[in-house]
Amino acid sequence: MKPVEIWSAVDEPQLKARLAQCAQPVLLKGLVVDWPAVHAGRQTVLGICDYLGRFDRGVEVLATKTRAAARGVMGYNEALTDFDFVKARMTLAEFMAHLQAYLPLDGAPSIAAQCAKVSEVIPGFLDENPLRALPGVVPNFWLGNALTVPVHHDHPYNLACVVAGRRRFTLFAPQQVGNLYIGPLEHTPSGAPISVVHPQAPDFERYPRYREALASAWVAELAPGDAIYIPPLWFHQVEALEKVNLLINYWWPVAGAPELPAPAHALLQAIQVLNALPAAQRDAWAAMFEHHVVQREQDPAGHIPQAWQGVLARRR
Repeated sequence: MKPVEIWSAVDEPQLKARLAQCAQPVLLKGLVVDWPAVHAGRQTVLGICDYLGRFDRGVEVLATKTRAAARGVMGYNEALTDFDFVKARMTLAEFMAHLQAYLPLDGAPSIAAQCAKVSEVIPGFLDENPLRALPGVVPNFWLGNALTVPVHHDHPYNLACVVAGRRRFTLFAPQQVGNLYIGPLEHTPSGAPISVVHPQAPDFERYPRYREALASAWVAELAPGDAIYIPPLWFHQVEALEKVNLLINYWWPVAGAPELPAPAHALLQAIQVLNALPAAQRDAWAAMFEHHVVQREQDPAGHIPQAWQGVLARRR
């Protein structure tokens, strides 16, 4: 694995445009180190919980709890017939009480309140902990103990800020998709398809191409106050390493034509249609997609007058 490039960037409006031009992940050292929440998290193990309690308005969060066999991973069971975790709705205060109760226990289950809207659950947090680089982007928070989220990807731009605890990110370029053994596209833990390979004990006999993915991987370990930028479609595995961890993440969309369907919808539709065809026809359509859609080797409209280029002119 190779380390992610490190920037000493500051929180300023120009940062968003700089990040959007990056084709690879970037670790932003100390980007939010001056946040009061980061200072609170450094004081005591539960300091961040006490801090969040000031903003709690009793709104429920979706809490995840892993089963014993999961070994701290929020993924599938060994047979790929079910998930290795359960979910329940509870207030933030109730969740933090569980987090506190598990602190002294060895072998406690991994728990997390995931993807909760900051503006809904802890309004006021952003007044004390603003991010000038992303005005108007409503962030989410991820609170829990030691938990690993397997390899997955997101469609928007992603800036993840570690507020309390430490997190390790293992990242893979989109071109590694064939080596990552991504699970069902519809039957997912929380919307994003994930790798079925156990991140802590990969079975290389069952998933041999995963070795190649690991050989190309990038890795970054973030301390409180650090942030990481993850470009769209980059696969990433996230490990929360402490007994109490808080991450705030910002997603913002990739600009596209608003009247067109999302690329993910186009992908699913293409899969459904092409999978119904004979193999020879799938191969033929693969060539058509490579030429007209991917456009890697040549411009499919370069020889056509501009007025007649139609949909092929959209990328120009």
